[in-house]
Parts: sequence; C-alpha cells; structure tokens
Amino acid sequence: MKHFFNTLFVSLLLTGCSLMPWSSGDDVEVLTFLPADQLNQWDLTAKFAVSTKDHTESGSIRWMLNSVEERLDILAPTGSVMAQVTVTDSEARLQTDTQETVAKDADILFRDVMGTSFPVSALRFWIRGLDAPNLPLESVEKDRYGRITELSQGGWQLTYNGNIAIESGSHRFEVPRRLIATRGEIEIRWASTEWQALDR
Repeated sequence: MKHFFNTLFVSLLLTGCSLMPWSSGDDVEVLTFLPADQLNQWDLTAKFAVSTKDHTESGSIRWMLNSVEERLDILAPTGSVMAQVTVTDSEARLQTDTQETVAKDADILFRDVMGTSFPVSALRFWIRGLDAPNLPLESVEKDRYGRITELSQGGWQLTYNGNIAIESGSHRFEVPRRLIATRGEIEIRWASTEWQALDR
C-alpha cells in the first residue's frame, strides 16, 4: 500500500523575489536577483509527506523540468527510482514496475488515479513561492521583502518557511525551502533540499 500511495502522489507534483543587487565578499562579482517566475527550468530534489485522516506517507522526489521534457522520479531510500511521471504537451504518464497509467494531462492523471481533484499545475508555482495564475486567489500575506508567507488559493491553505538562494550565471533566485499545503483532512509537507537552475 505504501509503494502504491507513493506512486499516486507523483501525479500531484505535476501540475517573487524583489529585484535587488547582491555582491560577493570581495565585490568582484555582482549577482542580480531575478523574480522567481523567471526560474522556469530546473533540477530539483525535495522531500515530501502526505497526511490524511488515516495515515501518513513520505518520500523523496527528483523533479527535472527543461525545454525538452518534464520528469518526476519518486526515489527509494537507496536512491533508486520507484515510480516515474513524464509530462508532454499531449499526455501525462505514470510508470512503475507493475503499472502504467496515461491521461491527457497531469490534473486528469491525478484525478483518475486518486479519485479526487487537485490543482496539479499549481504546484509548479507554489514551490517557487508564487500564486498560480490559473486559480482564484482568496488571500495572500507577504513579508517586508515581498515574499509570500501565507497563501489561500483554490481552497488550499499554504504556509511557507525558510528560503533557498539559487545562483545561475550572473543571476540569483530565491525560492521557499519549506511549504505546507492543507485542505480539509489532507496535509502536504514539502521541503526542497537542492535546487539547480538550468539554462533558460
């Protein structure tokens, strides 16, 4: 059951920073902060936990998004891939050693597998500390630097904590380290452990 639940959660996963200068200690190199919405290609490793009324499951994920493909690997403690989701313009595909499920997109894939709806595409924005443009925004709270700390969108309540700085060439991005999303009896905890920005 644990293995199956983890594979189902993969489909869920498919679905700003202020501009300011930053200089290194010796002032030789100057990195420029860019808004998080300009970080649109990455190689990300994260830990997650999904809690419901009956149980809690957790795992690790590697999420690769570039101009060619989008792939999410659910990882075993040993680092091996337990399940994989690939997304193209025409389909979303979930593969494990024992099953394969294909749907028109990630939102439909999640609904078909889990039997409930989730704004899968929103997570791509939420993990960067952005509100999703395709969902109604109920409320948002920001800190003095303009970073979202709490967000209510699409019936989900999100809370952020901590930040990660990502350098890419002469650019620097800042994204949340931890995210908690809740709706009813469902709670999703997300902790980004490593971000690598890919060439845009």
